Amino acid sequence: MISEQRERWLAAGSPPVPTLVVDGVPHVLQHPSQAALLLGFEPPPALRDAWQVAWDVDEIVEAWLAVAQATRWDALLEPVPGLARTPLALTVDALVGIAALTDALASGWFHWPGNPRTGETGDASVVAYEASIVAGIGDRDDLLAFARPVARAWRNSLAEHDDALRSAPDRMLRAPRGELTLVELLEAQRLHAAQHYRQATTFLAARGQPVPDLDLEDLYGLRLPGAIY
Repeated sequence: MISEQRERWLAAGSPPVPTLVVDGVPHVLQHPSQAALLLGFEPPPALRDAWQVAWDVDEIVEAWLAVAQATRWDALLEPVPGLARTPLALTVDALVGIAALTDALASGWFHWPGNPRTGETGDASVVAYEASIVAGIGDRDDLLAFARPVARAWRNSLAEHDDALRSAPDRMLRAPRGELTLVELLEAQRLHAAQHYRQATTFLAARGQPVPDLDLEDLYGLRLPGAIY
C-alpha cells in the first residue's frame, strides 16, 4: 500500500491506485466490478439504486462528523497501525472524495484523484493536496471548519439532484481514470468512505474512544473487504 511504500511508489512515477496488471497490461480500477471482469469472474449484479447509495453516503458523512466532534484530539493524531496514517488524515481523505462527488453531481466531472485547486489530476497530486489540508488543521475547530461545509454541501446536493438520482443511475460521468456511471461512482465512493471509516473507528474503539452507532453492514448492498487495514 502507498502508506507503507511511498518512496517506491513515487520512484515508479506515482502510478494510479488501485491498478491491476493482467498479462503485463495495467488497468486502472474505479469500481470493484472492473476487477471481476478483468480476472474472468462473474461480477455481482448491479444494484442500480443511486438514490439509496447517495443517502448511505450521507449517513457515513454524518458519522465522520460525529467522530470529528467527539474523539479526543490526541487520539485523532495517533497513527493507525498498519496504515501509517492518522484518523485525522483518514477523515480528510474520505471527505475530499465526498467533496469531489458533490461537484460531480452538478458538473458531470469527478475531479478525483486530483487537486481541485490547481486542476491537476493523479494520485500524487491528491496525496499532496490532502497533506496540505491536514497540515492546516491545528485543532478541532479547524477540523470542523473543513468537515462541516463538506457535509452540508453533500446534503444540499442530494435535494438538488433528487430526480436525477432516482431516474438516471446510468448517466455517464467523466473522471481522470475514465468514464463510469453515476451509480458506479456513488458505490465506489461509498466503499472508499466506509472502508476508511471502519479503519479509523476500529482503531479508536480499541483505545476506548466512543464511536458512532453506525452498522456499515446495514447499508444497501455494501460489501467491504475482509481485511480492515
